[in-house]
Amino acid sequence: MSDGQKWEELCRRCGECCFEKKIDAKGVIHTTAVPCRFLDIHSRSCRVYEQRLQLEEDCIQLTPENIAGLDWLPQGCGYRRLLTE
Repeated sequence: MSDGQKWEELCRRCGECCFEKKIDAKGVIHTTAVPCRFLDIHSRSCRVYEQRLQLEEDCIQLTPENIAGLDWLPQGCGYRRLLTE
């Protein structure tokens, strides 16, 4: 198994990172009920996963280098939990 596969397996498939976010006047980030157009809301998987970064300009590739700065990731996110271990 490659390091990339191990990284992908951290994802719990909650889909929370694929919903639009809004920042309020106090700078607090809120997840909306509006999913990405490519998110299958039943399976919580991306319909265009391999091309997501090219097809959706707001899609962010999660990496070990950038997850610490992504405060909007849900508490139960497998990637975020990696930071606390």
